[in-house]
Amino acid sequence: MSENFGNIVLFGETGAGKSSIINMIAGDHVAEISSRATGCTFQYQPYDLLMHGRNFKIFDTAGLNEGDNIRGTVNRTAAIAQLYRVLIDLDGGINLLMFCMRGPRIKNAAHENWKVFHDILCKKKVPTVLVVTGLENEENMDWWWRDNKGAFEEQGIRPDATACITATRGRALRDGSHAFDDQFEESRAKVINMILDRALCHKQRIDKIKWFYEVSRACWQSSTEEAEEIQQVVKTCGMSEEEAKRFREELKK
Repeated sequence: MSENFGNIVLFGETGAGKSSIINMIAGDHVAEISSRATGCTFQYQPYDLLMHGRNFKIFDTAGLNEGDNIRGTVNRTAAIAQLYRVLIDLDGGINLLMFCMRGPRIKNAAHENWKVFHDILCKKKVPTVLVVTGLENEENMDWWWRDNKGAFEEQGIRPDATACITATRGRALRDGSHAFDDQFEESRAKVINMILDRALCHKQRIDKIKWFYEVSRACWQSSTEEAEEIQQVVKTCGMSEEEAKRFREELKK
């Protein structure tokens, strides 16, 4: 395997097309495609993908689904623990965040996912790009962003770059081709070029313990609830004694 040129975190709700994007970039079926969430929120799967001779590790995360909320219906203990494990596998470094959502409708989960990953996880320090899937029936896929950009900005979602795409080739035709072959190839080129153009040359380092403290404080308001649930997260994360000690010191500040 060639040198790893960077870590990319791909996030978005279940069914947004993340696995299809992985397969599109790989040019092969390497990621299983699921239509519904299974297991714990923020589960993830790493993939090594080669793009124009450069190898990137892409972490496909589950993200928040419609109706979930980091303060509400999501199991917060499990969610934060999974994000913590992602940071461990990332070795504290992220080169690019890639937010995936399915068009043409904008869901409420878009704002929650942006907040958790761009604002909380990466403290707005990592380039974040938007990939909108499901636009194969649009007259011009790029026009979708032109028409919807304002709605995103109203929610504080301002990506560094956007790719409006289809991640499916569509139904097979009699001549052996597929209905959306041209749009698919155009979309593949868009996504790969955007990654190569926007990924940081050097990883943005993230202090796991300080991040854990800030996210924990953001997710719990009651001191009683905080004490009980945060201790449970510490156990679930499998922190070492030294890490747990550092975290307790942060809590005292």
